[in-house]
Amino acid sequence: MDSYEVSTLKKGLLILDVLRQKHALTLTEIMEELSLNKTSVFRMLYTLEKMNYVNKYNKYYQLNPHIFRDEHLYWHQDIEWTSLVAPYQLARQEEITTYIGILEDCEMVIKNVIREPFEQPFFQAIDTRTPMHSSALGKVVLAHLPIETQHDMLNSIRLHPLTSKTFYDYGLLIPHLQVIKAQGYAVDNEETNLGKCCIAVPIYVNKEVIGAIALHGSTEQIKKAAIRSFVKKLVEASKKLTAEIDYLLT
Repeated sequence: MDSYEVSTLKKGLLILDVLRQKHALTLTEIMEELSLNKTSVFRMLYTLEKMNYVNKYNKYYQLNPHIFRDEHLYWHQDIEWTSLVAPYQLARQEEITTYIGILEDCEMVIKNVIREPFEQPFFQAIDTRTPMHSSALGKVVLAHLPIETQHDMLNSIRLHPLTSKTFYDYGLLIPHLQVIKAQGYAVDNEETNLGKCCIAVPIYVNKEVIGAIALHGSTEQIKKAAIRSFVKKLVEASKKLTAEIDYLLT
């Protein structure tokens, strides 16, 4: 080691670097990646967590996304989501509240809500968060992520019941996500709010899922027999959204 190097600082920076590359690792995995002993890694992680450079979810450590931002992942902040036409067309056609949600870090962030009379955004709901594991928006995005990314994200969020119908067991949620991916859409049937139903399909940009568009209403408005019809309309709206976004980014 160079005589001017500070070994403790170097170890801390190596941990930050490996978390940047691998996204989410356990203490043991960090030890193995860097060939460091358990005591050193534990003390480094404890200090980094106390200083808010690292977050711990269950047994996994991740960089704090509010400090370490990968700018290419934040292109969508330049999009004026409330100005995109496709969601308004869908909301007026179906006369049901329409949502746009975008994946930011490990959260689904609401970027537009159009409710009756379906003419302008419901600004109070914009930039609020919706649960990844129970909402149709969150589940459909989770289902269409690459498997490794999906597992990392599931390890970073806390599954908890919001209603008696919420999937909050990993053993049940993962097969549920597989079904969602196969069918191409997700349904939140009173999993987030009793009496409410939501259907969502993914939004793609450059062939990667970046968010979802959804129809949200009461269980009387969205009946099981009508789901396939709603899905067809959502898929059409999603394709229009992708075309609008592609145009804005070129």
